[in-house]
Amino acid sequence: MPMLEHGPSLQAGRGSGRDLILPKTSLNPFDEGDGNEGWSPLEGEKNEANEARHGVMGKNRPLKGTMERIRGVSPLKTLGKLGKGLRLAGRNKERDPPSQRCSKTLPSTLPSNKEKRKSGRRSSEEIMSLLRLAGRRMEALLTEGLSNGDLSPDGDSESRRCLSFLKMVSRAKLKRESLVESVPQEPEEEQVEEEPEVKHREPLSVLEILQLVTNRDLLLADTHILELERECEEAAMLLAVQGEAPGSPAEESVAPGSKDSARRKAKDLELLYEALQKELWDVVRESLRFPASGPSLGLVVLVVQQEEQVDRDWAGKEGACQGARPRQLKRRWKQAVAEAADGSLPQQVEVQVGQMEQYLERLGTRVMEDLGAARRNVLCIYPEEFAAPSVYAQSYHQAVAQRLHSVTSSPLHISDIYSLLDWIYNVYDRDVLSMVDTTMSVSRSQLGPLLPPDTIERLELDCLSSVSEKVTRELAEVLDEEERRWARSLHIEEYQSSLPRTVIKRLQVDLERSVAIKRELGARVAQCSLSGLADFLYSFQRKVAVFHETQIEFGELCDGYIAKTIAFVNCCPPFRTFVQRCGQYNPAGSEDLTQRANASLDRIVSQGVKILIDRLFEHIGPLFNKLVKRKWLNNTDAYDAIEATIKQHFRKFRRMDCPPYQALVGQVHRRVLIEYLRAIMKGRVICTSLKMRKRMAYRLRSEGKRLKVLFEDLDSGASWMDGAITHLSEMVLLDEISSIQTAVKALVREFPDIRRKHISAVLNIRGMMRQAERQEVLNTVRDLEGSDGLSRASRESALFSEVPVTSEMHCLNMGLARIALGASSCLSSVRPHRRRSSRREVPVKAAKQ
Repeated sequence: MPMLEHGPSLQAGRGSGRDLILPKTSLNPFDEGDGNEGWSPLEGEKNEANEARHGVMGKNRPLKGTMERIRGVSPLKTLGKLGKGLRLAGRNKERDPPSQRCSKTLPSTLPSNKEKRKSGRRSSEEIMSLLRLAGRRMEALLTEGLSNGDLSPDGDSESRRCLSFLKMVSRAKLKRESLVESVPQEPEEEQVEEEPEVKHREPLSVLEILQLVTNRDLLLADTHILELERECEEAAMLLAVQGEAPGSPAEESVAPGSKDSARRKAKDLELLYEALQKELWDVVRESLRFPASGPSLGLVVLVVQQEEQVDRDWAGKEGACQGARPRQLKRRWKQAVAEAADGSLPQQVEVQVGQMEQYLERLGTRVMEDLGAARRNVLCIYPEEFAAPSVYAQSYHQAVAQRLHSVTSSPLHISDIYSLLDWIYNVYDRDVLSMVDTTMSVSRSQLGPLLPPDTIERLELDCLSSVSEKVTRELAEVLDEEERRWARSLHIEEYQSSLPRTVIKRLQVDLERSVAIKRELGARVAQCSLSGLADFLYSFQRKVAVFHETQIEFGELCDGYIAKTIAFVNCCPPFRTFVQRCGQYNPAGSEDLTQRANASLDRIVSQGVKILIDRLFEHIGPLFNKLVKRKWLNNTDAYDAIEATIKQHFRKFRRMDCPPYQALVGQVHRRVLIEYLRAIMKGRVICTSLKMRKRMAYRLRSEGKRLKVLFEDLDSGASWMDGAITHLSEMVLLDEISSIQTAVKALVREFPDIRRKHISAVLNIRGMMRQAERQEVLNTVRDLEGSDGLSRASRESALFSEVPVTSEMHCLNMGLARIALGASSCLSSVRPHRRRSSRREVPVKAAKQ
């Protein structure tokens, strides 16, 4: 007789009386069965062997109940029945607290695999194995039927088989009803059947929970994970009671399968938590880029809140539960936000020299974009307890700080240091922190500095050392190149030098960048630059002095030398301005350096002005010896030559920049007047007549006015000296003593340094030889010398102090003057009265003029 390989056989032929021998439980592997004993494929094979041996396959046993059992072969129906049983089991579990469930259900030994399969959660492995087993059994039945000829593939046999099958089903139904009436059922089963309306949720398998996580049904997935976690806790408590602890006497009585199942559940739980957190943090990361992820982010918030509540409950049950709690998802959420911020910002590879500014610009732009997106799309979803604005701002702030720490871990070029410090002090504060402060209501003090203070100080010191080295090395090279150029361009009239522009340009770059970054840093860089510049100017002044000494001693003072001297002097004004600017940032600390730098510049200017003045007076000096002589009274050639020579030289001197030019023209003006007054004080002309006095006074007044106009045209600022010659001409011209005293008083007030010897020399020139008259005029000078106003006279008003009185052949001249005056008085006494009266009118008219 043919038999099924893995199951019961169905006899061919209708009404032959053969029975299908089935196990006590259903063929469906998902069916729980009616008794405590289970059915396995091995038991089915034993049943078939016994039937073959006794030969009573269908004769001795009826068909009752056989088709009823066949109905359970369908895996879909069996799955439904299994789900119902699991729901009932879950309902019974939920009625009692975990502690009571543990105390009620803990047997002396662990349940068998069959009992575990009845009451426990379906794992993914069990579901797949049962489905495969059910499929194999149905395939075997169909194959056996076709091989015996019972199931004909044609249409008529198919219809007949269906009718026979329906009759068998009806008979089995009647048989089952009779069996139900005859066999009394247990009270628990009746109670279960009486409450079909209560439907409890069936626990999901690990694969189903994982599918929820993958579909981002995050809150529902977390709920099921929490249920699985509770089951793991119960299993752990069960194992602990039955001697799971190592060394316990009851450890050997615990079934190894239960230990493996508990470990597998715990491992599944951890894997589910890892998958859940991965999806949670992916949503957190994507929410900045995709505004549509708001609902998913809301689920993330709910999951975190739910897990935090479970953590609090776990903390309130100290010692009651043992496990991996707390999960601390809120802390991990903050870490996820920080990781998302770190992953969003540009990564630091290796910034090339000069590329720091571009990298920092990209970094700041990304921070502002992400924080703006967070403000628009994300922050409104979080409840207040999350402090989301502060968390996001702090996360991006720390991510930026990490990148800057990585950048500053290696030496930087000075240009990159300036870019980094400027970004930290200004750009980041102006763009990023201001937006965080205004739009996200996060205080800047909460974020802290981007870099530690010692790192900032190290960067500033590196900047100062770079500036100092740059000034020392580069300016020395520039000065050496300039000195070589002086020798090559000696015969070229160059009145301007490119040296100040080159030096200041190099120093100004560091000064401007540092001042723009921070005023304190600018003050330190300015002082460093000023120190290097003071050393440079001292070297420059020494090289200029050597150049002048060499040219004066060995060379010919050509026009190119004059131009070169003016060029040296023209370097001083821009250097002086830059020195003053550097000193303004730190006046107290830069005073000594400023004085040292200005002293070098003053020596360059004074030396250049002296050389130019000496060069001028080499031509006009001898001409002053021809002034205030008898020939000079009728000839103006000497003065005309002086004036022409001065104008000719000042055509070049005017190429000098201010203020050195003002110093030059002022000194020339002063020296010309001193030389002119010195010519007067020599007393080489003594007026022996009124006509001669008038001619003398006219010449003095005329040349005094010409000198005034000359130096006004040369833009001299020493016009206060021009009145000296005019006052002297009045003393020569006036005849009355009182008028002369008035002129002397005016002269003394304007020039407090004038002395009695100067007035005496002028009285000699006008021919006043009477001692009484001379003493009366000289007493005016003595009275004014003792006044307080003259004692407070400034040194700038000193003119006559540099004019010595060197009357030539004083005694002879005075004797001749007395003789001439005596002869003149004798001749006047013998003249008619009319002529004498007419002579007296002339001085009065001249005095009025």
